[in-house]
Amino acid sequence: MLLLLGAASMSLSAQAARPLTVSAGAASGWRPAVQLNGVLQDRALRSALASGLPLRFRFRIELWQKEGVFDRLAGAQEALWSMVQNPLEGDYTLGNGRVEHRLGTLEECEAVLQAAFASSLQPRGGGRFYYIATLDIETLSLSDLEELRRWLRGEARPAVEGRTPPGRAVERGLRRVFVRLVGLPTRRWEARTPSFASR
Repeated sequence: MLLLLGAASMSLSAQAARPLTVSAGAASGWRPAVQLNGVLQDRALRSALASGLPLRFRFRIELWQKEGVFDRLAGAQEALWSMVQNPLEGDYTLGNGRVEHRLGTLEECEAVLQAAFASSLQPRGGGRFYYIATLDIETLSLSDLEELRRWLRGEARPAVEGRTPPGRAVERGLRRVFVRLVGLPTRRWEARTPSFASR
């Protein structure tokens, strides 16, 4: 009995330690509820912020319907946010291009992000469904990396707009490798609900 209780408590603590969780219940009309659990306590992400590098957050929630052999995507929503630490005051600016927040702590930033990731998705009609939530965090966008690459090569002027060099796909791949070699942190978390029946 004690072993079973110990195993159950370990399972609950492991679930609580996950950076991203998602759940859905009949009381909310089967809308997804996203929970962030210390995402911004990641040491590498905090170090990147303290160094003046922006973080980019891409959150995606998908509603899937179970249909025989292949499941069907029934809906999806995305949210894009960026975050930077202000070097003089030490506080944070969090925004999505339309709304901007000035916040004092990482906990406040995480609370705003969690609210921003709230979704209006819900099943239309009956069937069995589930949600998949994905959170990607990158330290620099590809355009930022392009500017960094030019700076490292000593180029001051931007490239001519509208021209795509033949090796662009290879270049993008090399930039991703560059991010890993330099040690700039990127994170990807995914969470899924159990399947549920909607009527």
